[in-house]
Amino acid sequence: MNHPKIEIATDSESIAECFTAFKELLPHLSDVATFQKTIIKLIHEGYTIAYIKEEEVVACIGYRLFEMLEWRKVLYIEDLITKASSRGKGYGSALLSHAIDEAKRKGCDEVHLDTGYERYDAHRAYLKHGFQLNCHHLSLKLT
Repeated sequence: MNHPKIEIATDSESIAECFTAFKELLPHLSDVATFQKTIIKLIHEGYTIAYIKEEEVVACIGYRLFEMLEWRKVLYIEDLITKASSRGKGYGSALLSHAIDEAKRKGCDEVHLDTGYERYDAHRAYLKHGFQLNCHHLSLKLT
């Protein structure tokens, strides 16, 4: 496979093109306009979407940089999506490598992500890239 071209979503049009991929991962997303508004807000807070486009966007990764006392400087992957129709083509792996390379360029100490227990294919991909299962993420719903 040729290395896919990875682009960064920086404007309303490219953000809108990523909507259908994100909706596969996050079915609660309601409409493109709300998605665009939310992503633009997140970009102003340091969030980045990188994506791969063939005829349409087939895979996306969303991440941000921050610092914590425990982990120091971190690139945190919030979202990694490959559309079901495009899985097995290396797109997710290419985006994961892109994020890891970006973390190195930005001087991060670690890359972190959370993943659902049932996402076995994703777990294999993360482990293949050198990630370790080293903590549990807990949440408490307030609404």
